[in-house]
Amino acid sequence: MNYRLLILVLGTFIIGTDDFVIAGLLPHISNDMNVTIAAAGQLVTAFAIAYAIGAPLFGTLTMNLPLKGLLVVSMLVFAIANALSAIVASFEMLFLTRILAALAAAIFTPLAMTASASLVSEKMRGKALSFILAGITIGLVLGAPIGTWIGNAATWRYSFIFVSVISFITVIGVFLFLPKMKREAEMTIRERLKGFNKVILLTLLVNIIGTTGGFMTYTYIAPIITGITNMENISIFLMLFGIGALFGNLIGGYFTDRIGAPKTLMLSLGGFAVLLASFSFLSLLNPSTFAIIMVSIVAILWGVPGFGMNPALNTFLIALNPKSAQMVLSFSASALYMGIGLGAFVGGGVISVSSVNYVGAGSGVLVLIALLLFVMIHKFTGKKERNTY
Repeated sequence: MNYRLLILVLGTFIIGTDDFVIAGLLPHISNDMNVTIAAAGQLVTAFAIAYAIGAPLFGTLTMNLPLKGLLVVSMLVFAIANALSAIVASFEMLFLTRILAALAAAIFTPLAMTASASLVSEKMRGKALSFILAGITIGLVLGAPIGTWIGNAATWRYSFIFVSVISFITVIGVFLFLPKMKREAEMTIRERLKGFNKVILLTLLVNIIGTTGGFMTYTYIAPIITGITNMENISIFLMLFGIGALFGNLIGGYFTDRIGAPKTLMLSLGGFAVLLASFSFLSLLNPSTFAIIMVSIVAILWGVPGFGMNPALNTFLIALNPKSAQMVLSFSASALYMGIGLGAFVGGGVISVSSVNYVGAGSGVLVLIALLLFVMIHKFTGKKERNTY
């Protein structure tokens, strides 16, 4: 593995940590800032919306600027935003610093994916992308619990200090060890946008629908699992999911290089749909040891296809428009965060009209729709294009 990739992984790791740690800090922030939990929760919404808007916007505006310089500046702004989050005196200011952090993250993550592809051979792109995306997953599995522990042991402000320190280390690593990387040939925004044909747009829609389906269940996983197992503390199941997600990134990258992005993506979406729907079937069980075992199995398995589809999808997108890889990946990141936001909204709608037991089935249906849409896209691209992926 190219050691330079580890620097980029460190960057996506701390971004993932910053993204997910906020959930564990909400009660502390709520008490300290004298706002309700619901109001504090809007910090998560603000981060997701800012990221979804910022990724394609800044990806387009910065597409002709030096890659290494943008990586340094975006991570430096991210570090400063988190340092400011640790010292702000009002909730309004914290709200603004979270938006600033999200915008910086929205620039860095697609750039890190673009850089990873340029640091390795074409045959290793899928694996390189999987390592970069694995950084975000490790942030979920390891970084967020560490940040939450720091916040509980001291105050929530020290969690942001932790994120800021690691971010500054990443800045130094990028500056010292990454080479100057050749950018795509300079083109105008209009020329690049011409490459956004309906195949790319429909593939981004696959990303949105698939992610919406996955996060419908993830957002409401606590009441789902508690209803099946009668266990209030579901941390062990979340840890199993995180382990599965980590392996999913790596396995997805491996199979993308071995059997191609389209086949890997279709297999991932199919498996993901089945595993998500299984939560609704498990709700038919009475709380028992058997139910706990079955939920544990599904918990560790569903992260594999759920995160395994990301390297395949992004590799597929790059192949559709290699000259605009950064901009395409920025739109892909935006689609991902749009799906995260829609997942909570749609899942809440399912619960309001039925019950939490139907969320898994609804998730499975959405992911199945994403699979069917991609099958149509894959056929549309034709045999000639497929051979290039």
